[in-house]
Amino acid sequence: MTRHRISRILATLVAFSLAACGGGSSSLSVAPVASSTATPVPSTSTAAGSAVPYGQHLLSGATYLGAANLKDLGVDLYVPMRDAAGLATYARAASTPGNALYRHWLTPQQLGDRFGADATSYANLVSSLNAQHLAVKQYPQRQMVRIRGAQADVQRVLGTTFGYYRKGTTTFLAPANAPKPLASLHVAAIGNAVSYTLRRRDFVPVRATSAFIEGYSPQQIANAFDYTGAYAAGYKGDGITIGIIGTGPITDGYPGYTGVGDVQDLRKLYNVTGTGTVKQDFDLNNVSPGTGQAGTSYSSGLASPPPVTSPNSAGCMSQGYSSSGDLSQITDYTTCNPEDIEAQLDTEQAATLAPDATVNFYIAYNPAETFCTAAQEASSSSANCLSPSQQLGLSLSDDEIQQAIADNQSDIISMSFGSDELDNNGLYFGSGSNNYGPTELASLLAEGIAVFASSGDDGADACQGTVDNGVVNPDQACVSYPATDPSAVSVGGVNAPLNDAGTIVGPVTGWGVATQNADVGAIGGSGGGCSIFFQAPTYETSLASSLCNGTRTQPDVSLDADTNTGVAVDTDADPSLGGRTIQAVGGTSVAAPEMAAMWALVLEACKNSSSCANGGSYTIPSGTTTTYPYRLGNPNAYLFPLVTSNATANGQNYGSTFLDVQFGNNSLPSTTGTGQDPGYNAGVGYDLVTGLGVPFARNIIKYVVGV
Repeated sequence: MTRHRISRILATLVAFSLAACGGGSSSLSVAPVASSTATPVPSTSTAAGSAVPYGQHLLSGATYLGAANLKDLGVDLYVPMRDAAGLATYARAASTPGNALYRHWLTPQQLGDRFGADATSYANLVSSLNAQHLAVKQYPQRQMVRIRGAQADVQRVLGTTFGYYRKGTTTFLAPANAPKPLASLHVAAIGNAVSYTLRRRDFVPVRATSAFIEGYSPQQIANAFDYTGAYAAGYKGDGITIGIIGTGPITDGYPGYTGVGDVQDLRKLYNVTGTGTVKQDFDLNNVSPGTGQAGTSYSSGLASPPPVTSPNSAGCMSQGYSSSGDLSQITDYTTCNPEDIEAQLDTEQAATLAPDATVNFYIAYNPAETFCTAAQEASSSSANCLSPSQQLGLSLSDDEIQQAIADNQSDIISMSFGSDELDNNGLYFGSGSNNYGPTELASLLAEGIAVFASSGDDGADACQGTVDNGVVNPDQACVSYPATDPSAVSVGGVNAPLNDAGTIVGPVTGWGVATQNADVGAIGGSGGGCSIFFQAPTYETSLASSLCNGTRTQPDVSLDADTNTGVAVDTDADPSLGGRTIQAVGGTSVAAPEMAAMWALVLEACKNSSSCANGGSYTIPSGTTTTYPYRLGNPNAYLFPLVTSNATANGQNYGSTFLDVQFGNNSLPSTTGTGQDPGYNAGVGYDLVTGLGVPFARNIIKYVVGV
């Protein structure tokens, strides 16, 4: 790869490490507080309900500091769905060619009517919460509501008190005892009650050496994986929308922003032409305000995110954050809201590789999840009176996903974050949870939306990146969620040696330590292995039986991710933010939006093909309207038959649609001993390092659509 010098690389890159790229926006910066292991004060609530899941798993290894003295707070309430299991079954059926329900996509309203909470019960819940002085944001799929109000009102309704906890260096808010919501509300589970987040961004900045590195250009990636062949055939993503679940702020598409956006700047810098635009979605509609006991009116607690700031602004410096700092230090995003690199990476890869597509960036912002009363802040009289706990992006990803389901505007969703399955068991799925992780992704799939998730950057050892002390052995074989969810396409990574023209000039290998140069890139590897919680979907049964004893395999496909072959990411392009910086970034966060962009070209081809857009092998019932008939649901249902049954369709076979990556290993150095932990080897056909291999855009279109 040819690398180019630039004027500056953000020093903040050095601060990120593979195992600690976390969602620090939910952390709190605190004055010294006396640590205590005393039992929390029992709730005085008179609620008669039963205890419900609330993320208690996250409290493992945490120390209780004391009661929280707050002004107001907000949480998510998950409601009993009529048929959550039926939703998952429907989503799978609608994505299975030959099934009677194949490509019969549902609207958000139909999701609610068929599988969500009963409409009357949902409306009564909203009214009851309003009567308890709480504001409520509701969604047409009727799976959850978001509430906000005064601390006393929220605690009374939830049947708990809130306190502060510390785990490692992070101080966070959580219920001091198991919530028992009012029985009349029929709450199934509580989300975002614990402000400690598990999810980590799956990107790896290149460490600066004496050289200044900018990474591959969009044209090099497009040429290497034959996006250019699709462009030449007329497919650049026109009429297709790619949704990004946001991890942090971006400048592009911010209403009223008149500065230079990073996507806009990168496209101009590399002469990428296209009609696509970037839009930000922070929908604040469908909110029923509650009236506080003192006459105060509360919103839902979500607001328009504040504008992006320079990392060296006065507001950032006053909070102890600088360009070499940690995002978890930030407590007031209104004065310090620097770019997080991940959000720029995601939007730029999607927007430059599918240049005519619309990129819809979902970003949730909570301006003050909890904070002290004005009198307490003025006097600093309370030992437990902590700074405002604002949340943005990654820590509110569930709110963003729910909004994407409710919008039903994105044809594709890209998620560049995750954490190991063991940590998520009991929270997003499994015993003690409400299974709302798989429910959310099944909802997207039932709408026909393809979901791409990064497989993680810790090779076969996703537990090495754990942020939960509950994992006994961080060196054990682990895979990452949500990539392991059967409704998602798990996207792994490769080392792709390219020349200036984007021609592959050496063997493409699975990303792992064998391809690493510690002086240039952080050590990591393509997330891959066997799920220990999810059974293999039908499309991969034969592979899973031989490789994973019948459980879900990881990853499904791969694209460029190795830090040694990283891509160019444009940050702080506007002069007010310090001026453009081009930096090389690797990780499976590169590969996931690249794959989302490739699928956008496939969907455009389907939309423009009468046989595909009019239904293909399924029949639209007479007198009915099929929503988004060009959507194809889970791409895995089309891609896996290529290797599992040596399929040939439309003149294409496995060898012409995929580069079969046969070399590389995703083991990592042990964190508890010496040497390498066991990993997996790439090999002929499907493997647990690169999945099916690397797809070529033009031939994928020919194989799936036939044009």
